[in-house]
Amino acid sequence: EGDIFNTRLWEVSILRLNQLGYFEQLKENEAAEIKRDTRTNTVDITLKVKERGKNSVGLTGGVSGIAGSFVGFNYSTNNFLGLGETLSIDTQLGDRLRAVTFGFTEPYFLDRPIQLGFTVFTQRFNFDQGREVSLFTGRNLLPFFEALGKDNLLNYVSNGHGFTVFTSYPLRRTFARVSLTYGYSTSRYTVLSTAAKTYFDYINFQGLGGPNTLSGIRTSQIIPSYIYNTVDHPITPSRGKSLSVSMGFAGSFLGGNVNMIQPSLDFKWFRSALKKGHVIGMHFMGAFVSGYGGRVAPPFNRWYIGGEQDIRGFDIWGISPIAYIPSEAQVNVLNDDGSARRQKVIVDGQEQFVAVTQRIPIYQMIFPGGDAQAVGNFEYRIPIVGPVTLAAFFDAGLNKILRPGQLTLNPDRLAELNSMFPQAGFDGRVRIAEGTQRIRTSTGLELQVLLPVVNAPFRIYWAYNPTVVRRWLQPPVVVERSSFPNQATFAGAVVLFGQATPFWEQKSTFRFTIGRTF
Repeated sequence: EGDIFNTRLWEVSILRLNQLGYFEQLKENEAAEIKRDTRTNTVDITLKVKERGKNSVGLTGGVSGIAGSFVGFNYSTNNFLGLGETLSIDTQLGDRLRAVTFGFTEPYFLDRPIQLGFTVFTQRFNFDQGREVSLFTGRNLLPFFEALGKDNLLNYVSNGHGFTVFTSYPLRRTFARVSLTYGYSTSRYTVLSTAAKTYFDYINFQGLGGPNTLSGIRTSQIIPSYIYNTVDHPITPSRGKSLSVSMGFAGSFLGGNVNMIQPSLDFKWFRSALKKGHVIGMHFMGAFVSGYGGRVAPPFNRWYIGGEQDIRGFDIWGISPIAYIPSEAQVNVLNDDGSARRQKVIVDGQEQFVAVTQRIPIYQMIFPGGDAQAVGNFEYRIPIVGPVTLAAFFDAGLNKILRPGQLTLNPDRLAELNSMFPQAGFDGRVRIAEGTQRIRTSTGLELQVLLPVVNAPFRIYWAYNPTVVRRWLQPPVVVERSSFPNQATFAGAVVLFGQATPFWEQKSTFRFTIGRTF
């Protein structure tokens, strides 16, 4: 007020108001009345604004014969108590995953443009190997895995909780901010089978001999980041770009037992398209994670992609490398005719007949997640009528293991396996299943309806997946005929632990959700 009128500064002011998300989108030529007084050489500006609903609500849910049921709910308000604070609650409750996150952000701390906030969270994940393989392959393989026996399956429950605190400050006369985040989290694994206990006892999480992962993972991490943002609206963007670059750094000297680096980059770009109201949007995201100092990244800091938040045609967390890790299993000894061999034992003074068993070396199937991911999204949005928009989209994503040396058995377990099964020749490294790291793509049409009640778009989309993985995954077979008393026992062991598993990703899907991919 009182300064020389500058059209460029006026456009910047409109952009900054739109970025707040408090008002319906303002248009430079329609949002204000500009009156010029030639006698005094002044300009009077009357800005017309309409406040948006400050609350945003999201709801998702589903039922599956394999994955069970789940319901997700999220709520956020961007003007809590009328002072610009942001309050958010996000919950997901289901048979596989239960998670709750609560967050609060103060945009002007001590009446200065210092953003300050925190989040707290808790999470419980129930991993059942038969169910997860069925979800990944698109086939119900639960009966097959039940036949293997519970103790031979990788079944476990992970429980984690933690918090983050963060602050950011704008760089003067730019659309950039610098921020610093500190987070602390703990996670603990409860095993439900012998195979899971063996895996978590001896996976080389800390690079030290003996049990480690099961005793608890404590991550103390700092994340400096740089953010540049000229996108004109957080919910209905039509132009501008944003760039976010961060570097997560966790070290034992910060109070945890994790040594890890985690760089990431996120870029968005929007512009007007062929006709008025049409919008082109593009998004790219890349990230990498690795341990250092003789340690590896914890299991749940690795990447799993897929779902409406990145590659829309695939299941949530459905894209991950699949690998095999050295292990052992128990099989029944059979007679030559294929019947179970039994032996007489004395239990509490009573004679009983029990099955004769033997231990064999195997490669256990695991879903380790990637240590590097890259995701690209493209949308062409066409307004239909009112709040209804039709969008054509194309998604592509890659989830890879760039450092297989980060997935190894610790030396104690490797020596134990090789002493038990010298013919196996285990080297402690995982074997990545061929073809499971290839790029995935998805394309289709999406109907978006902006709901004023929830302050977010309701989306119904159909997706077709041009590139999918459809193959039989063959585990390495390290057992030899000479290790078995007869051909029947050898054949039975190969059927159980050397048989190929079908990996059949779906070619298309139809879903609904609330919120945007980007």
